[in-house]
Amino acid sequence: MNKAINFLYSIFISISIIILCVNFTLRFKELYYFDIDYLDIESISNLSKEEIILNYDYLIDYNLGYEKEFHMPTIKYSEEGKIHFEEVRDIFIRLRQLFVVCSFIGIIAIYKNIKEKNINLIKYVSLSLFLLPIILFIPIVFNFEKSFVIFHKIFFRNDYWIFDPDLDPVINILPAEFFLHCGIMILLLIFLSSILLYTIYKLSKNRINKN
Repeated sequence: MNKAINFLYSIFISISIIILCVNFTLRFKELYYFDIDYLDIESISNLSKEEIILNYDYLIDYNLGYEKEFHMPTIKYSEEGKIHFEEVRDIFIRLRQLFVVCSFIGIIAIYKNIKEKNINLIKYVSLSLFLLPIILFIPIVFNFEKSFVIFHKIFFRNDYWIFDPDLDPVINILPAEFFLHCGIMILLLIFLSSILLYTIYKLSKNRINKN
């Protein structure tokens, strides 16, 4: 199969894997539960751990589509805050739609490569996933605040993401450090996926050479 076509296919498969890593991190509530104590969110928010978990779990369920209407259990919110969380949910919905499209293309690519007994696609996907964490790791870790602002300016057309703690105290249970931890976790998952795929590629190549 043409290398350029395989490279293009690898992009679609890489996007699917990246979305999986994002979705896994979103669902991995244990990271936030750990940060409640690690970041001392109880003191920051003046809420009990049980109430913090109740409201955080609601936000995750809302973004996953389990809750149809936005209504925080115990924390007040402004109309702008509500709109922002609706926009966040819309992003996750679009990501799931993109995942379906990219996965469909990826399945076709995998089928064609298996039919042609070509394993280079695995290598291309591995390299794509390896480069992304390296490219993103430096700005996120060393200047997370600026990266955080740029991210929001790219994905949102308003400034509703800039919360006033008096109007939207939910921001007190969502410190920036938590999002940094989420970003690191996503990058680590992508990096581990790259290593796994490259290992599969090398083992498969060795098996083919022996035969």
